[in-house]
Amino acid sequence: MRDELGNSALASVAAVGLLLAVTSSAGAWGLSDEDYDYLRRTQSLERYDAPVLNLSPKELSRLHNLINDPQPDAAVRDKNVKDTLGLFLEDQLWEKAHPGELWDAPKK
Repeated sequence: MRDELGNSALASVAAVGLLLAVTSSAGAWGLSDEDYDYLRRTQSLERYDAPVLNLSPKELSRLHNLINDPQPDAAVRDKNVKDTLGLFLEDQLWEKAHPGELWDAPKK
């Protein structure tokens, strides 16, 4: 009986741990509602606007980190976000103009 309780408790703890790991990793990348509010307020961008709409998980994570940077000067943070969004848009435009190509591939 004691062994069954131990196994049951261990299974419960493992299930809770797995649930926490899955939910925290799902929110580890991407933009929060607060991030989208920030973009709307400071950059006049909505979640469906380019380049925000087509960002990769890595780019979303980078943007989230820039938006939530504890930078004491809001103007510096705003400029960093704006410059990064400009870079993302530039990359997206290049990809659209050069379908199937890699930017670092040797020219034919």
